[in-house]
Amino acid sequence: DSILWRYGTRRRELEMLVQHTADPQALFDLVRHEPGHVEALLQLHAVARQTGQRERAVEHLERALYSLELGFHPTFAQAWLRGEARLDYDQPANRPLFTALHLHAAGLSQRGCPAAALAAATLLLSLDRSDPTSVLLWLDSLALRAGRPHLLAELERDLPVAASLPGWAFSAALAARLAAAELPAPSDPSSAAAASAAAAS
Repeated sequence: DSILWRYGTRRRELEMLVQHTADPQALFDLVRHEPGHVEALLQLHAVARQTGQRERAVEHLERALYSLELGFHPTFAQAWLRGEARLDYDQPANRPLFTALHLHAAGLSQRGCPAAALAAATLLLSLDRSDPTSVLLWLDSLALRAGRPHLLAELERDLPVAASLPGWAFSAALAARLAAAELPAPSDPSSAAAASAAAAS
């Protein structure tokens, strides 16, 4: 069954405030009084990222994820790790978790942590197999960079739509060559062509 995130009246009022303000100082003031307000933290993450404050952006995002984690019911966390938890993205209350986890996976990838990024991305995809955040568009390259080429075949079997995505055919072919030749997976996308050529020779 799908799970729905629920907030109290005070939280909904603050959410409306966040949605209607473009003043970073107002967001800072809100977080000072409500340190676990997820939407405000995600907004501050975006502000810090746009102004080149990478460490500050990571800090805001991690605080948002921690706040979300505090709201997990024990059965939800256990079901999620088993791949059985579901969240409906169409429910606005559920979207901050999708947004935060997607940003987290992308940030891990950019910082050169493909295995951790792949773990976060697959957890995100397991919540809603319709892939509302389009993580499948780059999950194939993450799997290759993380040394998990076999994951592509598993995803194609579980989610046939993946095979129709741009770049997936090349990634799947490269994964098959890597597996057959027992070559190490490329550490970044630019080395994919070199690995393919080596496997073909």
